[in-house]
Amino acid sequence: MVNWNNERPILEEKVSVLGIGKAIYAAPDGDKNNARLLLAADGFHFRQSDFSDFKFNNIVLTSKVGEEFSISFDDNGKLLINGAPFTAPTNQNDEVIAGNKTHTGLVKLDGGLQLVSNDKTYQVLVDEDGNLKANEVIK
Repeated sequence: MVNWNNERPILEEKVSVLGIGKAIYAAPDGDKNNARLLLAADGFHFRQSDFSDFKFNNIVLTSKVGEEFSISFDDNGKLLINGAPFTAPTNQNDEVIAGNKTHTGLVKLDGGLQLVSNDKTYQVLVDEDGNLKANEVIK
């Protein structure tokens, strides 16, 4: 008798049976009396072992409006969404964001703006008339 709980049995030619009647059952060892129910009127009867050797390159999920999103991993185990590495937002203080970024829409900088040029830091200020002024920050 097959131990269905630990692993999915290997199907053997001319021995294994997949029965279809009022239900679908499997008997990989050919023993119909001890076959396992897979699908019946009350639903699916799958076990974790049924999926023990499944391997997916990616999983595609569809949003409510029909957009498809592919979730996968690169060779180093980094999560990819639609092929691009996922970087979780941290919302930490003193965070460094590297790389070129393009922002669309309104960007508000609460706390001011500092720009760095040739190892010098400049504080950018706006007066009541909207005039910009940059002062070097002395450390």
